[in-house]
Amino acid sequence: MNLLQAAAVLIGSGVLSWVIVTLSIRLAHRLEVFDHPDGGRKTQARPIPKLGGLAVALAFTAVMLAGVLVTDRLGFVLGLGVLVPALAAAVIGFMDDRSHLNPYVRLVLQAGVGLLAWLLGTRIALSGNEVVDAILLILWIMVIINGTNLLDNSDGLAASTVLIMSVGAAIVAAIYGQALVSLMGIAMVGVSVGYLWHNWFPAKVYMGDAGAYFLGTLVAIMAVRLKPEGVPPAIGVLIVVLLVLLPLVDTTYVVIKRLRRGVHPFTAGRDHLSHVLQGQGLSVPLSVVTLQGISIVGVAAAVVLAYAYR
Repeated sequence: MNLLQAAAVLIGSGVLSWVIVTLSIRLAHRLEVFDHPDGGRKTQARPIPKLGGLAVALAFTAVMLAGVLVTDRLGFVLGLGVLVPALAAAVIGFMDDRSHLNPYVRLVLQAGVGLLAWLLGTRIALSGNEVVDAILLILWIMVIINGTNLLDNSDGLAASTVLIMSVGAAIVAAIYGQALVSLMGIAMVGVSVGYLWHNWFPAKVYMGDAGAYFLGTLVAIMAVRLKPEGVPPAIGVLIVVLLVLLPLVDTTYVVIKRLRRGVHPFTAGRDHLSHVLQGQGLSVPLSVVTLQGISIVGVAAAVVLAYAYR
């Protein structure tokens, strides 16, 4: 990978994402596909178009097919191993957006995404037992999908988190010479920037479950695809965890808080870290920026570790 190639992917994905998300807003108005305020959890002032997630998936897929996957046969196969599960997750998320799937059905389908990723070549090697490692991979993908989805509760929060995580993954991959993984991370940065142009407060579009599932799957698989050579296994795991620190922290906080209150963890509510900060008087943009401090610290630590053990 050279700087010209990286710049082309970054700019191309950003512009394409901006254009397609713009078109999705117009299409949502025409089809009347909106996220409506409900006076409780959804506090936006007006109905917001919610086809942004499908637009992001389309933009990333186009960039991958046009620029990243047309490298060589091996690159094409590896790229599809990431893209196909993410697209499957987007379809599940869109079904959830439209029909509000039963939480347990949703989890089974998400587990299917993890299994598909494993069948298409995404592997972890922690236990020495292939079945156990496959289960760990499936659980990991489910956690990151739901962690990303849970973060989609304030304007710009989920997309900015994905942006920062992708920057970190791209840098770590570059440190270890994984050009394809690094370019995927750069493409995700561009797509996130193009979407954030419309999603930053006050948001003009939402990504819905389709977008959160898609981006969460990409992040989960890309993190696992990082293969630092010569790094102790514990350090390798720590690098991956640090890259996705904010979704893990927020999900853990919400689950523990709900269980202590006797509330089912799958229950929707305004009890996330962003809501806590906003309840303390912070504006939506300031709460998002504050939480990104967690992401930045995690990503910076992951990059430092990767560089130290290169």
